[in-house]
Amino acid sequence: MKKTNLILALSILWFSFSYGQQKDTIYGKVKSIREKVIFLTERENPRLFEIDGDYGHSGFMGPESTISRFKNIWYSTNFCYFINYERRFNENNVLIEDIWYDKKDSLQNYYRYEYDKKGRLVRKIDSLYDLVYIDTHYYEGDRHETIISQNSDLDYYNYRYKKYDDNGKLIRQKSIDEYGVIDEYIFKYNDSGKLLYRIYKDPNSYRKVGERSWSWGVQDTIGNIYKDLVNKYDESNRLIERKGYGLNSDGDHKGTKLGEHKIFKYKNDNLIQEISGYSSDRPYYTNYEYDKKNRLTKKFYYTEKVSNTKRVEKYDYKGDQITSLEYIEESWPSKELRTYEIEFSYKYDDKGNWNEIVKKVDGIELYKWIRQIEYYK
Repeated sequence: MKKTNLILALSILWFSFSYGQQKDTIYGKVKSIREKVIFLTERENPRLFEIDGDYGHSGFMGPESTISRFKNIWYSTNFCYFINYERRFNENNVLIEDIWYDKKDSLQNYYRYEYDKKGRLVRKIDSLYDLVYIDTHYYEGDRHETIISQNSDLDYYNYRYKKYDDNGKLIRQKSIDEYGVIDEYIFKYNDSGKLLYRIYKDPNSYRKVGERSWSWGVQDTIGNIYKDLVNKYDESNRLIERKGYGLNSDGDHKGTKLGEHKIFKYKNDNLIQEISGYSSDRPYYTNYEYDKKNRLTKKFYYTEKVSNTKRVEKYDYKGDQITSLEYIEESWPSKELRTYEIEFSYKYDDKGNWNEIVKKVDGIELYKWIRQIEYYK
């Protein structure tokens, strides 16, 4: 895959809904999970530059983001991301250890989680070699949470405060970093508990420093207060529009400016179209089609009109599991559409959980995703 196409594919994956991702219910009382992808040929996960590490150009992005990104790429493209970790759980099915490795099975990151008697997280320890980051959580009833983050070198510090309503919804969040910079958010919800808008107290602002130059950053203690996120819902309480705002970086640099703008359209209970764009760019369309069982069967992306389709995904299933994918993408620089035929084959353990998936692209087995599950007796 060309670098230009790779950037486009990753961008689409990152900013779109994960409607193509299949269900992955695990049966049994899990004690630990060990997952790893094995490259069966010399073709490994794409890297934009030679200096990129095992987890690609973006690097290791943390446990949840890495797992989510891997699954999206695995099921909806012709290539593969990297994953290699072990997770351990207590008898209440609560995560207590998260251990991540590189391609040589050397330690990448180690996380340990501690909880109070109510099952609330009280400490997260993120360690790599001699450097340790610790998040300590303090609770006052069920409505107030304070998180203090620091590292073992004492050169990093962050204070966060969260306030919740009676329904457990976050209504206020405040953060102070080691330089004393304060970020603050207020969240407003509708009667159904859906987020209507978010108010941001932005510590940054623009200041004119020359005839044509502006500086951006913390200029004073006043900052700017504005709605940076606004959602709109239909009569069924489904999200139909989302707008993101930031400080205006044009002209006189006053006020705010529309950034990302998304529109969502539905048929029955299924999302059928997502329109995404920024104020200065042409919109990008993502269309979804489903079968009678509401399983996603087709997903395609285009600009302006359908004839400008850049990418298509067509899925076949056995039960809830994806068995094949027809993946079509625009080649660069020819701009011709190229088709890849992808097959997924599964193996299972005694409890009916998959423990191996092989991904075959155009008849060649390229990637093997293995999972070892240890159960409590």
